[in-house]
Amino acid sequence: MQSRNQESGFTLIEVMVVVAIIGILVAVAASQYQDYIARSRIVEGMNLSSSAKLAVTEAFASRGTVAMDEATSGSFTFGPTRSVKLIEITPSGAIAIDYQVSVAPEGKNTLHLIPTNNPDVNVPKPIDLSKPEGATWAGGWSCRSTETNLLPQLLPSECRINK
Repeated sequence: MQSRNQESGFTLIEVMVVVAIIGILVAVAASQYQDYIARSRIVEGMNLSSSAKLAVTEAFASRGTVAMDEATSGSFTFGPTRSVKLIEITPSGAIAIDYQVSVAPEGKNTLHLIPTNNPDVNVPKPIDLSKPEGATWAGGWSCRSTETNLLPQLLPSECRINK
């Protein structure tokens, strides 16, 4: 009997197929990772806005229905961060969070937090705290605003409006 020595290993084709599969997986994972990082930066902005929400709530409790940007002018300030360009309180009491272009493209980088009495509904009705009809505000906030212009895939799940 004659024994043949057969070498074992991978052929060049098999190695190329494995490299191609890994390349495809990396391409898909990289885009998902970018969205994941952007969503975490969106949440960072929402967390940084907590002092603005507190300022609006305190101004409403002490002064009632007034222009909230003026009523909170001395009690809330914000300095830009790596992710968040600006947080401002609008006259109606809504809070606009503008993100840096590293998070979302210019023109599609604003998230609005709105005062509402129904924060859990799909499209909550915003309350204008500068007008008399805002006098019945119960202190609820929602990030589901039609004013928000962030790309839907960047919004945290609790901020997406289901259509």
